[in-house]
Amino acid sequence: MALVMVGCDCEGDDDDDGPARTVREIAEPNIEASSWHMSVCPYCGVGCGLDVGVADNRVVAVRGMEDHPVNRGEICLLGQNLLGILETDDRLLHPMRKGAGGMEQISWDQASDTVAERIRATIDEHGPDSFAMYVSASEYLEEYYVYNKFVKGCLGTNNLESSARLCWASGVVGLVKAFGGDSPPCAYEDFDHADLFFVAGYNLAESKPVIFRRMMRSRQRTQAPIIVVDPRVTDTASRADLHLQIKPGADVALHNAIAHVLIGEGLIDEGEARGLTDNFDELREHVTSFSPGAVADVTGLTAEEITRAAHMVGEAEAGLFMWGQGLNQSSIGTRKVTTLLNLVFITNNVGRPGAGPMAITGQGSAMGLREVGALPHLLPGFRKVTEEQDRAEIAEIWGVPPARIRPTPGKPISMILEGIERGEIKVLWIIHSNPAATFPDSTWARRVLEQTEFLIVQDAYHPTETTQLADLVLPGAQWAEKGGTLTNSERGLNLIEQAVQPPGEARPDLDIVMDVARRMGFRDEFAYENTEAIFEEYKRCTTGRACDITGVSYERLRRDRGIQWPVPTPDHPGTVRRFVDRDFPRGKVHLNLYEHQAPAEVPDDTYPLNLITGLVGMQYHSRTRTGKIPALARAVPEPFVDMHANDARVAGVADGDHVYVESRRGRVRARARVNETIRAGSVFMPYHFGSLSGPDQAVNALTIRAFDESAKQPEYKACAVRVVTT
Repeated sequence: MALVMVGCDCEGDDDDDGPARTVREIAEPNIEASSWHMSVCPYCGVGCGLDVGVADNRVVAVRGMEDHPVNRGEICLLGQNLLGILETDDRLLHPMRKGAGGMEQISWDQASDTVAERIRATIDEHGPDSFAMYVSASEYLEEYYVYNKFVKGCLGTNNLESSARLCWASGVVGLVKAFGGDSPPCAYEDFDHADLFFVAGYNLAESKPVIFRRMMRSRQRTQAPIIVVDPRVTDTASRADLHLQIKPGADVALHNAIAHVLIGEGLIDEGEARGLTDNFDELREHVTSFSPGAVADVTGLTAEEITRAAHMVGEAEAGLFMWGQGLNQSSIGTRKVTTLLNLVFITNNVGRPGAGPMAITGQGSAMGLREVGALPHLLPGFRKVTEEQDRAEIAEIWGVPPARIRPTPGKPISMILEGIERGEIKVLWIIHSNPAATFPDSTWARRVLEQTEFLIVQDAYHPTETTQLADLVLPGAQWAEKGGTLTNSERGLNLIEQAVQPPGEARPDLDIVMDVARRMGFRDEFAYENTEAIFEEYKRCTTGRACDITGVSYERLRRDRGIQWPVPTPDHPGTVRRFVDRDFPRGKVHLNLYEHQAPAEVPDDTYPLNLITGLVGMQYHSRTRTGKIPALARAVPEPFVDMHANDARVAGVADGDHVYVESRRGRVRARARVNETIRAGSVFMPYHFGSLSGPDQAVNALTIRAFDESAKQPEYKACAVRVVTT
């Protein structure tokens, strides 16, 4: 598809051709849009506003929304390629059922009746917890609300899980442990006020280009320094004033050492820190043994580097602290996040312009699904299934008996798969997610999914690594083909208008689920006329809660784009940043004290290298969308492995060689890229490739099933591998 790009915006850095480049509009040539519709980019959690141009029920143009507070008209590389994701050869157009000769097309009545009957029969025989639902973190608030009501309020199980578990669970648990609630306090406008940027395990240039450019423009204007903590010399790290090229997994030791210097050298106001936190003196004692010299070997950093970082943090008036999957995707992810938050709190970087923890998620609705309660332990409005009053309040709004909502949390995805393996979970319904490719130790995950008694997969594409294992495949609508609302990572609400009709017989996801629910006898619970009616009911769940959106309506969102909750009344202007008044959920914030702990699997003589997996700016997740775009596919056509020159020399590998990367669980064929952008002793691979990419291409066949002790988020940044020539 030939496209026209309009308004390339390349100010603020010098990589005009790199993944951080933005434009303002992308369009098919010689076709003029006859109508324009409000939307939001479907990829990361930044939540860039888009205008979608339509002609003859086809999306023919996408432009950045000029008056949207998030992106002010900019579109990143993935947004520039949105036109190519809708009309592909592998769009799923009809319901299909596995038969003797493979998948065969069936009617919607047959499909919906089959799902309803199978769920009902399974629950009748084995109980509600024999069913589970696993959904994408890129859906809309109304969809999560319907899923939640159906699974927890109608079926009576809390086994509703989301792919957000794989990307941001440790970050959320860290916020809860520190603040006492799920409380992202910052706004993107804080980038314009900060005089220090602390970026940990986060390649913003590739993963959040619009935000990266905003940071770089701020630095250009104010000379605010940037600290980057990353084992790799990424595009982001190369722009840093101080790059701490840490050993993988040593973040807790680094954070404690920085705290040691901040306290020991009088770089903070201890009285202020005591007033803000409930246990400052415990932290003061805890970090006495974490001098920069004491942790130099563990972190791979010099004492001078650590001390310099501490002084930069301590001397800043307003520090903005960001972290990514380098912290979250770890068997000690919550420990990494909370010890970073310790630095935020003892330097009083909260509730002020330019200051605080900036938590930007990797998936578009990883914020919204939490407030709606689309996780095994939550109910709408950040309520908990374990609290009797919370269950009673939601049961009244849902119109279901309070006893139907179970008081015990459901299972995270790791335990769902283990439950299938043990024969406890019989039916699994997956919506717009691809765990056969994205779950660690993917060979094991595929084997478990194959043995599921009845696997329902709802997606916009077929085949994916997961749909090809399904007993029943349902065609769901995707971006631009359905409407609803979305909350981005700064708590900003956005209205998404349906721009075109879905292709073939594909349906909006909530329509599919509600059809099944009604066939199971829950007609009154799902008597909604449209998504706006669902939104209005959900609003009732937020009244008086931290995420109060009582003052928001669809009509208001057409005017006040990206308004940030809480918004308790129609005349409330929204809340740019939280905790300006220091009114924390527990009165004070809490400092979490942890020792350094090595990753679950470390290199040895047989597998001497540490594998770090991560994203590249030209692809997204398991490539179900971006893998269809020729320009993006050509840029990253196959797995690669970045190796330090010293490690390559030992392995006998030259730049450009095809090699095998092997772990105790599997092997992957990849092209070697020999350089010095990665620490010696580690290698890096992009996680986007699954089994459909080709033989020995599934990168997650290498990774390990190790999980954070609190968040149950998988470890993707540390496992032992070796590299051998083919």
